[in-house]
Amino acid sequence: MMEVAHNAPAGRGLCSEGFPAYALFMLLAFAAGIGLFWFNTRNAEKPSGQLFPIVFAALIGGLIGAKLPVVLLNLRHGFSWEALLAGRTIAGGLVGGTLGVLLVKKRLGIEGRYGNRLAAPIALGMAVGRMGCLLHGCCFGKPTALPWGIDFGDGIARHPTQLYELLFCLAAFAILQLPRNRNAPGGNQLTGFFLAYFAFRFAEEFLRPHPIQAGLTTFQWICLAGILILLGKARILRPKESPDVRP
Repeated sequence: MMEVAHNAPAGRGLCSEGFPAYALFMLLAFAAGIGLFWFNTRNAEKPSGQLFPIVFAALIGGLIGAKLPVVLLNLRHGFSWEALLAGRTIAGGLVGGTLGVLLVKKRLGIEGRYGNRLAAPIALGMAVGRMGCLLHGCCFGKPTALPWGIDFGDGIARHPTQLYELLFCLAAFAILQLPRNRNAPGGNQLTGFFLAYFAFRFAEEFLRPHPIQAGLTTFQWICLAGILILLGKARILRPKESPDVRP
């Protein structure tokens, strides 16, 4: 996904000019995630009104978390509607979604953990979305002389960081979708996937041309915040006997 409004090389990406690859694959990402969620839960016991507020909180928190860092980063250029509407960050969205779920569960006194139902669909949706980034030519890496570097239309071979992330998310999806993993204790799958993604993204940032802020890129700081939040969440929940809700 586009992480800053100007995060694209001077070329046109890998698609013909005018082809809406980014928008198309974002729609496909949502469709794939929702479709897999339905498939995985079609025979599961339906929770009594608890899943909707959790999913709603994740969507709203994720939207705020995905947009806010991009808007703040672009304020030095003045307020930009393009940054607000087009720019977003997956890492920030995961942090915002996690905080939204934690706040709503605390507010409503929800103790059940439903993360296992969402882990594989989120991983699949992220993989499909990154294909849109690859074709569109956004979220690219630094210039490289490696043989798999990709020219996104400006004559410079770059690290295909979109492809790196796509492969990571596909591998995560394949692991999370295994039946024995879907029966893990409630919430462990989603927490484990988020922790792995934040660690992966932290390392991948060294291959991206993002400015350094206090020794790290903004997205690395977001990943560290996400890891700390998830570790704190796990510590808070460990002593409690929370009912496991399994798909």
